[in-house]
Amino acid sequence: MNEQDKAVFEEYFQLEHQVGINLQKGELLTQSPSLEEFEASIPLPFKLASDMKGVEQNMLRPLRQLGDVIEPLADYLKAQSRKIDLMMSYILQAQDESDTQLKTDSYGGGGFTLTTADDLDVDYWYTCKLFFQDEASAIYCLVRIIDVQDLGGLSDLDDSTIESSKNQTIGISEPNLKKYKFVFYRIREEDQELVVRASLHQQSKQLLKKTKQRQNENNQ
Repeated sequence: MNEQDKAVFEEYFQLEHQVGINLQKGELLTQSPSLEEFEASIPLPFKLASDMKGVEQNMLRPLRQLGDVIEPLADYLKAQSRKIDLMMSYILQAQDESDTQLKTDSYGGGGFTLTTADDLDVDYWYTCKLFFQDEASAIYCLVRIIDVQDLGGLSDLDDSTIESSKNQTIGISEPNLKKYKFVFYRIREEDQELVVRASLHQQSKQLLKKTKQRQNENNQ
């Protein structure tokens, strides 16, 4: 990992959380598409999902400043937003190649990590689809590998690592697992913001869950 890659990756908080991901090998890094070429290649459903999230954020932000006075309108707009989320979830399901789906170990605005038995090539860029079910959204981007950690076989791992990689080792009796660190190589600014919002939203849910668990333990 060079210092520039490290700085880009570490600029954003990494959340330990699994989300679905599709990876497809592209070409050599020396033959990478320009940003303009990349943006032209983004499938329409991903552009639509990103645009809809942007509209939703801009629509609800002013209403939050008006307090309870505007609450009925805010509730109505939230209900409409939920309908749009359901529609987008259905559209994005068709883009998810579930038979080859992997899961992240962590993700953030700079990139993500995943554990797999697949041998991935550090000299190539990959097209990447990240699916955020809780946000009813997904992004399309290009990524590249900036670090690889050899984890050994399943017998060498702790329980949490085995659980996180279980879906990525089906059919392999004793796989040699590797943990890959990917940095976002080509990504639209609005999509990067979506990843950041998704990580913060999920972190809030995790903290709330831990708080409730502690309260339940104290009440027992």
